[in-house]
Amino acid sequence: MKARALLNTLAEADLRLLRIFVAIAESGGLAAAELRLNISRSVISRHLKDLETRLGVRLCERGRSGFALTEEGATVLDATRRLFSQIEGFRREVTGLHGDMRGELNLAVFDKFVTNPGCHLAEAIAAFGAAAPGVSINLHVSGTIAIEKGLLEGQIQAAIHPFHRASESLRSWHLFSEQMWLYGSPEHPLLRDGGQPDEAALRAADFVGLGYHSPNMEHFWRLGLQPAARAHEQEGSVVLIRSGRYLGFLPEHYAQSFEQAGTLRRIPSDTLQYRCEWGVSIARTPPPGRIARHFTSLLREMHEQNEH
Repeated sequence: MKARALLNTLAEADLRLLRIFVAIAESGGLAAAELRLNISRSVISRHLKDLETRLGVRLCERGRSGFALTEEGATVLDATRRLFSQIEGFRREVTGLHGDMRGELNLAVFDKFVTNPGCHLAEAIAAFGAAAPGVSINLHVSGTIAIEKGLLEGQIQAAIHPFHRASESLRSWHLFSEQMWLYGSPEHPLLRDGGQPDEAALRAADFVGLGYHSPNMEHFWRLGLQPAARAHEQEGSVVLIRSGRYLGFLPEHYAQSFEQAGTLRRIPSDTLQYRCEWGVSIARTPPPGRIARHFTSLLREMHEQNEH
């Protein structure tokens, strides 16, 4: 029988134990956490036992069979991350009451955006840095699922990503677009003679698609196509297309260097192409603090100015 949890109130000592537990879980064990925490394994083990006693549950299995979180440990880890995110949000808001903006801004950006001429994130960061030099920026390149999870749990304050589905939990604004064309290797059977295959031949070919919910996946559904291979990043799509076995969609700006090198060829088509709309999103709950609101406003202004 599990012991009854004794953690009725949170003290600073409890927060310290929880931070140690997060470090253990993210490091993958007590031995690996030694380097991150700079304290001995025996002290780490004692702190972990103290936390388990406080919570009344076993948080992880450790021993000869290796390290693994228990089901209760995974629940506590998720709750702890949300707690620390809320504490950081509170700290940012209170600090913001005293004039200069100080603290951290956690941004997430979807893959392969730097070469898009319509993206002015770098300029927005430069302008924000001039206005808020006391803010440290953490920039994460993540997939759509990780971005949405980070926004909703408060670990990410703002995200720049392709729009692919509406969410009542997020507020979003359009920033820029990118053109997605169909590409193949010059060694692909349909392209070896340098001609233009008809649409029936293209539709019968093997395609590579992205393996997560995205405009790419939605476009395959609308066309009634089923990818024969899936990649979980655009780099993977390029490798599969360059193999000469698959055709696939890529952003025009990203594929340009491969076209110039002669390793990819764009396939003109009225139907086998689409535009992808990018925007910035923030969570409705927890609402972003002053720092994130200022950055988001500046980012939108920067893109609106460059549209004209």
